[in-house]
Amino acid sequence: MSISTRELYFAATTQPFTRHFRHLLPVPRFLLRHPPMPGDPKPKDTRPKDRIKFWNIVPGDYVRLRGDTKGTIHEVHRVNKLSNRVLLKRELNRPNYTPDSSNKTGFSVPYSQCQLLVGRYEYPPEGESEQPQVKPVFATRLTMSKPYWYPKGGYWIWRRYAVNTAPRLPNYSEKTHVSIRIPWPKTNTVTKPDPSPYDTTEDVVKEITYTPAPLPSSLLQPAPRIPSEQEYITWLNKPEKVSFDKAAPVEVHLAKELSNPHGRAKKQARWQAFQARRKALLNEFIRAELANLNGRTRREARAEATWKWKNHLEEERKAELKRRWRDRGEEARLIRKAKRKARKAAKREQKLRSLVLEEAPNQVVPPSAKAPATA
Repeated sequence: MSISTRELYFAATTQPFTRHFRHLLPVPRFLLRHPPMPGDPKPKDTRPKDRIKFWNIVPGDYVRLRGDTKGTIHEVHRVNKLSNRVLLKRELNRPNYTPDSSNKTGFSVPYSQCQLLVGRYEYPPEGESEQPQVKPVFATRLTMSKPYWYPKGGYWIWRRYAVNTAPRLPNYSEKTHVSIRIPWPKTNTVTKPDPSPYDTTEDVVKEITYTPAPLPSSLLQPAPRIPSEQEYITWLNKPEKVSFDKAAPVEVHLAKELSNPHGRAKKQARWQAFQARRKALLNEFIRAELANLNGRTRREARAEATWKWKNHLEEERKAELKRRWRDRGEEARLIRKAKRKARKAAKREQKLRSLVLEEAPNQVVPPSAKAPATA
């Protein structure tokens, strides 16, 4: 099993949850040769053994980059689990900055270059300052608890902890140090706008407009008979000849229209009936040949019956294809095309016969067109 084309082209996701581990599957090489659309970059991936199974940096987290002397804080917008890269969204170290969800500009960095923000802690004053300082603390080493499956949400859950931080916490001690739990980012709730005059209100949507007919109270009661299609057509033209039970549920009359003809059970039933008919037809040919051997052995008669059976199936297939060709209007189209070509040819011949040239200079009448001289 390998990654599909859709999973490769939409590998960058904004979902913080891990619902499956399909990102650990290999990517076919032919999918990496060309971009998905003209003008797009070619998709990239890493080796399956180098991919990260449990991601501790997800969309919505705040990180900084290793080696960044400015200490710029970015928000994670997307993660690409196939290439182990993180798409950073915006900068947050500016004063009086308000995040804007519409700003989707950012750049991609490797997962190993990101340091997760643990929180902001108060440190004692430094130098001549008497005011305490609030500094952001980042995790330089992460660990996690044992993951478990959350069936209600359909994803894996685990806890993430910061083992080492930069800078060290104010009350850090090697003897009393414990890992700091880092909460997962909270997803923003979707606000529902007020309905406009063009929207359907909730009470109209929840209004009950149809109540199905009650089912029989006992399995011993006979089920209502389903009327045939011909009876319904007759009732449309002559209602007095056919009478329907008005108390029967409408689903009984629309069973054929409401049922899916492409369901697995119905397709399997049609296939089984088709195979049973082929087998019964073969047995019929074999019985007919064995009844009249005419000096042949039973083996030769059976082989000839099988040959006739195959030819008969081929003729039936050709006849069915021709019937479908005729039913979809191809025969009528050819007839119309032939009539149209005949009309065009007749009009062209009529124009040539009725063609009269005006007298003009440099015109020569061919000798064959001259009338013979009379004596």
